[in-house]
Amino acid sequence: MADVKTLSTSSPLAFEQAYAAALSDDLPVPYAQIMDPYQTPARFLPWLAAHYSVDLWFDDWSEDRKREMIAQCAGVSTLYPASPLGELKGTFAGLKRYLAFVDAEVIHRVAHPARFIFGRAVIGQTPINHAAFLAHYLIKVELNAPSRAFQIGRSGFGKAYVRAVELEPLRRAMRAAVISKSLETQYTISFAWRRSITFDDHILIDGSHIFDGWINRLRLI
Repeated sequence: MADVKTLSTSSPLAFEQAYAAALSDDLPVPYAQIMDPYQTPARFLPWLAAHYSVDLWFDDWSEDRKREMIAQCAGVSTLYPASPLGELKGTFAGLKRYLAFVDAEVIHRVAHPARFIFGRAVIGQTPINHAAFLAHYLIKVELNAPSRAFQIGRSGFGKAYVRAVELEPLRRAMRAAVISKSLETQYTISFAWRRSITFDDHILIDGSHIFDGWINRLRLI
């Protein structure tokens, strides 16, 4: 441990005293705690996120979510201790991890190698309008309509019924998906995880569903 007195002259000036103190290794700074995403004070979280190159961040996230994002990027996450988030870019695992931070999830995917997509017309072995070696993902994102919002198939009067559905969750999911991919990878995404009920669904007439209602999609095709 350095002694400040031995680092200064016999009659040090104020600047020399401060400089000598800065050279001492006995500084009252809890460095290990500050650099720990789970222990650092909340006011240091934005700085720590920049330090660990966090590229997906929203100020309205909960403190726990911010800490976990930093921990995963730093490679010290208690949930995924062996796989830093940055190393998973361009992988399916990375896509799922990034989407989880914005409350989205992958429902189904069609990834290569796949000779063709069932349900689409093909010439030879290549689907029409389907780029070669391009994966497809069906992603679920919950969108909450505001009170008395206008919806297709329902009528209403007054300005209250013209309120649009909040699309911010969708934009965040798109951003997470873009960040999760590497520059050399490409894929397409569908957020249409619900569809209209049809006779082919063989829905029981027990009051649990209505014919013009909606049902969850489980597959892209």
